Amino acid sequence: MLDTYLTSIDEHIHFDHIQKQVHNIDFHLHRGCEIYLLIQGDVQYFVEKSVYPVAYGDLIITNEHEIHKPAFQSNAVYERITLQFMPVIMSPFRTATYDPVQCFYNRPHGENNKVPLGAMDLTYLRTLFAKYAELCRLQAQGNGILKLSCLMELLVFINTAFSSGHTAEDNRFMHEKLSPVLNYIEAELAGDLSLDHLAKQFYINKFYLMKLFKTYTGSTIHEYIISKRIAAAKRYLSEGCNVTEACFQSGFRDYTAFLKMFKKKVGLLPKDYV
Repeated sequence: MLDTYLTSIDEHIHFDHIQKQVHNIDFHLHRGCEIYLLIQGDVQYFVEKSVYPVAYGDLIITNEHEIHKPAFQSNAVYERITLQFMPVIMSPFRTATYDPVQCFYNRPHGENNKVPLGAMDLTYLRTLFAKYAELCRLQAQGNGILKLSCLMELLVFINTAFSSGHTAEDNRFMHEKLSPVLNYIEAELAGDLSLDHLAKQFYINKFYLMKLFKTYTGSTIHEYIISKRIAAAKRYLSEGCNVTEACFQSGFRDYTAFLKMFKKKVGLLPKDYV
């Protein structure tokens, strides 16, 4: 199995380092896990129902079930490093006492996504990212083994930082009027989540709700609901539901629209997901 991964390593790991002027980024999901390091930018990071303040050197981790996005607070230049990987690639290295992807899954859904780093930790992490970037550039013989080794070193480091630096208070925040709305959306994902219904349910002006949500997330509440429903559909598919069941149990009412939206968000049709 490991040999299969090594011969197609770039299908399982994607490294990206960008610097650009900011633009809107919608809520999104990845097929696997993501490591996100902010280099510069005026950014807050939204994951599920929480907003994390982030600054230079802050590390965010997410798995394939957590919708997330950066929310830009100004037009400052944005620079970040991301590394996305399929967790299955770590399967051969799991033991009874250690799991390389533990910090991505062994925590409450949508919580503890921000990993605290000290100055020395940050220097070491950037060295590992630079090493991976160089491996991507060289494409030399034995490259797959070196990339996998570098990823494993990254994961061991991040797991250690997560375990030693995690506290009950992880700097999340959300507006007091939005928190109950987001909790309701999660609990009633298959129900009526129209803007009019939410406004009536929480005795709030729908235009104020739209503005508030946009301010805190940089996107629309409709986009958030769609992304949450796609995340639920992915989970149902992974648990063995067929495509029709995943469609309607996650709150979609139109099967054709579901197929198009799933393809747009995930990059695959639902039948090809698992």
